[in-house]
Amino acid sequence: MNKLDIPHIFKSEANDLIKARETAIQIHGTADIKAAGNEIEMEVRSFLKRMLPKSLYVTQGHLIDRNGFVSPQLDVIIAEKTSLPSLLTTKDGTEYIPIDSIYAIGEIKSTYYKNKKYEKRFCEVVTQIKTEMAHQEIPNTAYNGVLNDDTIMRDMYIGSANKTLNKLYSFMIYIDGGDFNPDEIAEHYQTTPLSYLPNLTVLLDRGAICYASLSENGLKTARYPDEEDGSEFDWLFYHLNGESETGSPEGNHLGLLYYNLLLHITNSFIEPPDLTQYMSSMFVGRLSTSKWIGKSKT
Repeated sequence: MNKLDIPHIFKSEANDLIKARETAIQIHGTADIKAAGNEIEMEVRSFLKRMLPKSLYVTQGHLIDRNGFVSPQLDVIIAEKTSLPSLLTTKDGTEYIPIDSIYAIGEIKSTYYKNKKYEKRFCEVVTQIKTEMAHQEIPNTAYNGVLNDDTIMRDMYIGSANKTLNKLYSFMIYIDGGDFNPDEIAEHYQTTPLSYLPNLTVLLDRGAICYASLSENGLKTARYPDEEDGSEFDWLFYHLNGESETGSPEGNHLGLLYYNLLLHITNSFIEPPDLTQYMSSMFVGRLSTSKWIGKSKT
């Protein structure tokens, strides 16, 4: 019986992203870094669209909440396709995605440059989204299989391993690690609230940053840092060599991101957004300027 070589597949996918970066740099050089970066963003989004379940909508654009508040531009938005994946697209192609339809958001960078402070800037975006935009979190009333008076049938049926069913997941991916040094970001990671830091950061050729704990049972990583006991967990940068001779560290790091996104999505539950809340501000009129058509009304 044939066996699917998953490590080799992700090695090939990672190599394609690396080649796309090299090609973009050759074409645009250092004269147009933005254009080169845009091409890399498209390649990563293409990878996610192709690999993730077809029930998902992968795009770029802005989040919008029920009050009309809009997030900064995001490189990657992963939303539920079956309900309301996009509220509208303007003439210039800018897309606005209801925050209540969102599974994950991401930042894509071709190369890590410490002087650019990319991680700090992305954290500022995440902070703005989580503090200024309306997004009602849905608690899992059957979390860990514990049932009580508040447990509802939906959560028993879903069987999710998540404490919050519609948690917003954030990630960063760098195709090239550049001048990355974990010691130089330590202060940022230790002083920024856990909920505003990326759940996972991947530097394709270098390693990954995740929230983890080490015990006699081995290494345990946390998908949602703000839900863990801080005394046992801390931020860890680690390199994945892997066990397969057909794989590669770059492929393993890309696979780690894909794995965590899949776990997050399959354990999440997105309720269809209430479209009325998003559009109702337009539907206000005056009775004095209204007129019944046909028979008179009192």
